[in-house]
Amino acid sequence: MPTRPRPAPGDTCRVGIPARIIHVIEVHRYEPPQETGWLPRPSLSLLVLRAGEAPDAAAEFQGTSIEPDGGIPFTLELVFRPYAFLEVGDDVADAAGRAWRFDDPWTWAAYDGAQGVPAWPLALLAGGADPAAVTAATATGSHEAEVTRWRRAAGLQDDAQSR
Repeated sequence: MPTRPRPAPGDTCRVGIPARIIHVIEVHRYEPPQETGWLPRPSLSLLVLRAGEAPDAAAEFQGTSIEPDGGIPFTLELVFRPYAFLEVGDDVADAAGRAWRFDDPWTWAAYDGAQGVPAWPLALLAGGADPAAVTAATATGSHEAEVTRWRRAAGLQDDAQSR
């Protein structure tokens, strides 16, 4: 797209990317920062998809990598984070009395080895979350409802599947 008015040689131009909704599908932290041959060396990268693009577990490569501390000025604004009331590594008890570890919104580990997801409401057993916030946030709803809220925020079509 041409620049209007047309800049003269030596003029300063601002180039921007229109605002868009993306969803983070992976977070990578590098300690020490990653050797890339570029400065600054990244210590954090986010793998993101555009709104409306569904994660594909079978895809070898998917998404775009963003380095928030890579020297390119941009702003990220959180629109929605599933299970925002929990921290990674928190332990909870579900409505059935089973203990679970929260590894990320789609990865739950039951301490009894069973598969599935916890039944709401949840109670914090250990971790960094606020126990009252966990109780209040899960007083109604379900894991499936949280997945549906995330899919809507990510611009994905509703479906009966959850991870």
